Amino acid sequence: MNNREKFLANALEERDVLAKVFDKANAAEKKGIAMFTSFLSEREAAIVAERKKHIDSVPYNAFGGYEEAGRVMLCFSEYENEVFPIKAIKVTGKGIENLKHPDLLGSVMSLGIERSCVGDIVKGDKEWIIFCEEDISTYIAESLKEVGGVYTECSVCEISDLKVELQFEDITGTVNSLRADSVVSVMLKTSRSKAQEYIESQRFFLNQLLCTKCDKEIHQGDILTVRHHGKAKLSEISGKSKKGRIFITIKKYM
Repeated sequence: MNNREKFLANALEERDVLAKVFDKANAAEKKGIAMFTSFLSEREAAIVAERKKHIDSVPYNAFGGYEEAGRVMLCFSEYENEVFPIKAIKVTGKGIENLKHPDLLGSVMSLGIERSCVGDIVKGDKEWIIFCEEDISTYIAESLKEVGGVYTECSVCEISDLKVELQFEDITGTVNSLRADSVVSVMLKTSRSKAQEYIESQRFFLNQLLCTKCDKEIHQGDILTVRHHGKAKLSEISGKSKKGRIFITIKKYM
């Protein structure tokens, strides 16, 4: 079995994306030039990282336009300071603060844009920011005139000019142990039995990889995702109560 076959083994629904990633890495190795992928989902990027030992010797960096971006491009190159072909579109308009992420994403997709060409869509104080491939940034900015009944104005920005601050809900609680089902129950403000149901039904991802073990130990800094119920980070483990329960703080992405 060659490296490509090993890299794609048991990839299931991610196989087509991973094949493109491998081919980019191979092209970078053969041609000696930087090669960029389209935007990968968090899960796709995590799978690439898990299988990177099967990629030929070209190293890669991941970047999505800002620190802590969820969707990222990969750059295969021998050099560390390659400039990623990413632009940001600032979307403003009266009532823009009332829009939701699906409103923005749906409007962008209605322009005929493939999801892999668009990175994160982030809410600011009085605007939304859409990260996308450089080649389509002007088209999106000129075409996106209305979103969810709000008339919009769009401008293409350099990502270096932006300061993105993600919004979180802080959730605190106590657990008997740092088992996945206990931590997820705090994250979702639900019972432990309900958390177990989510995990056993293959809806729970730990650091973007599927986890079906209710007793899996969670560590500080781990990313928890429950499909259709959001994403969070175990941000702090802060000692124990007199009864031996562990104090935890979870930051849930908004």
